[in-house]
Amino acid sequence: MSAFQKLTILSKWHRFIGPGLLYAGASVGVSHLIQSTRAGAEYGWWPLWAIVFIHLAKYPFFKMGPQYAMRTGHSLIQGYFKLGWWAVGLFLLYTAVTMWAIIAAVTAVTAGIAGFVFGLSADTGSVSAVILAICAAILLIGKYKWLDRSMTYIIVILSVSTLAAFIIAMVHSEGVHPQSLGEILNGVTLLMLVKLMGWMPAPLDISVWHSIWTLEKQSVSKGQITYRQSMTDFNLGYWGTMVLAMLFLGMGVFSLYGSGVHLPDAGVGFSKILLGMYTSQLGVWSFAIVAAAALATMFSTVLTCLDAIPRSLAETWNIAAGNRKSHRYMLSMALVIGGALALLTIWNPGMITMVDLATVLSFVGTPAYAWLNLRTVQKELRERGESLSPLYLSWCWISIAILASIAIVYLIVV
Repeated sequence: MSAFQKLTILSKWHRFIGPGLLYAGASVGVSHLIQSTRAGAEYGWWPLWAIVFIHLAKYPFFKMGPQYAMRTGHSLIQGYFKLGWWAVGLFLLYTAVTMWAIIAAVTAVTAGIAGFVFGLSADTGSVSAVILAICAAILLIGKYKWLDRSMTYIIVILSVSTLAAFIIAMVHSEGVHPQSLGEILNGVTLLMLVKLMGWMPAPLDISVWHSIWTLEKQSVSKGQITYRQSMTDFNLGYWGTMVLAMLFLGMGVFSLYGSGVHLPDAGVGFSKILLGMYTSQLGVWSFAIVAAAALATMFSTVLTCLDAIPRSLAETWNIAAGNRKSHRYMLSMALVIGGALALLTIWNPGMITMVDLATVLSFVGTPAYAWLNLRTVQKELRERGESLSPLYLSWCWISIAILASIAIVYLIVV
């Protein structure tokens, strides 16, 4: 194959690859760098089954985002409006309960890592404000095109550096002696699993964000993306995040499991021990690789979440008002940033506490969100005289039942 042919293929892929990478950028962050690494450090390889399960359980509901957008030319939010105001209200309630915790959590983690890597002496709130200001400037000035282009490079850096760090850790590992299954089957394990699966691979509201990004990509590409290409983009991003979750879990296993090191709640302290354990075991020379992976992971998460939540709120506002106003996106972003910074500066419970709160809130609401997406897609299909296949529908209902059961048991236990 000639160099020209290779460049032509890459060019074709770049035209339709985009929303899946934005999904990966939003997904790979807290759930991977923090929760997956913590799970591996505390329980070894046992949480691997939870990572695989939650990806299978959430898959059909995440897929409904780009599917609905490509088949109807509308976002899932517009589908909620077709169901009725109760569906819109449920969506807004879930968003309102989680949005500030989501932005505060991902920004606090990013600020903690940046504070340690660059030796910043400023408090978490100040560093977080700077990070949010940079992300807001990128989004408001460059809009979707900048987000789309920058995410391509960020995800490539993230994937390469994470794979390199995992391989290095595996090569230098002296072996892992896992706990028996009986030792880990307890209430504490359930709490850990809920925290791990809450944002694994991501909170389910990203299905809405994905539908909006898909429409934006179609607009930028002037409608040249096919349904098949969109699904390829989605699957690449979705299953890629599962592989990365396994890599981060492995990094926790190889570098921290059995060390007896306690990961503190403070962002800088957590980052110091987390990255410090890697470098002390692998060598100081590996610091740049691990730090690049961590920073790329978290910055991409802040950037995509800060775009998606205001975009979702603005889309809801525009549909309800019957017109489209660009300033609603900016106002929504200001609302989200203001609430997140207030949470970080006034309450400031600590990075890990903030992360756990956000992930638990997301997990508890996941069954209802999954059901809402299913109802939306079924209504659209009925209007077309179509229906989901029995196998696919069974997959959806079994997933909802299991997720709801875990959430109920968790609420009873706590």
